[in-house]
Amino acid sequence: MPDIRVLTVCTGNVCRSPAAAVILRRGLETAGIADRVEVQSGGTSWEAAGQAMDERIVLALVRAGYEEPFDHTSRVIHQSEMSEWDLVLPMTAQHAQTLRRKIDELPPDASRPELYLWRQFDPTAPANAREEDLAVKDPWYSGQKAFDRTVLSMERAVPSLVMHLRSRLRAIDAAR
Repeated sequence: MPDIRVLTVCTGNVCRSPAAAVILRRGLETAGIADRVEVQSGGTSWEAAGQAMDERIVLALVRAGYEEPFDHTSRVIHQSEMSEWDLVLPMTAQHAQTLRRKIDELPPDASRPELYLWRQFDPTAPANAREEDLAVKDPWYSGQKAFDRTVLSMERAVPSLVMHLRSRLRAIDAAR
């Protein structure tokens, strides 16, 4: 069982959140801690449940150097599973709001995940930005270049995310 469970979240779980999971997994592998951190993804909407990753984000990942296959089937995040995650990384303020409601509905004795927007770990994001200004933009209604830009922009957050997860792992190790 992993020491830390991470969940990336977008709307339909066919574009941004599964790409974020692929990108973060590579960062964890490079850092040598992939065996201690599980990364999964999910969506806030049921509309795309059961679908594969969108072909445009797959192409963007391949162009950025990630290797297929990307084993993925979109799914909806349910309130009942919120206590199973240690870190939840939504793509937008709206996703964060939906997830906070789910977390608030957990029983009082349930564990609660940390919740940060993905771009809160992006070193190019303004430190004092409002959540509304930290969205990973949805490329869905744009062309392939927007998907390519989305992947490249999401990669910027990985070093800081890995540092955050290393810090959490050190705390877990110290408590053992």
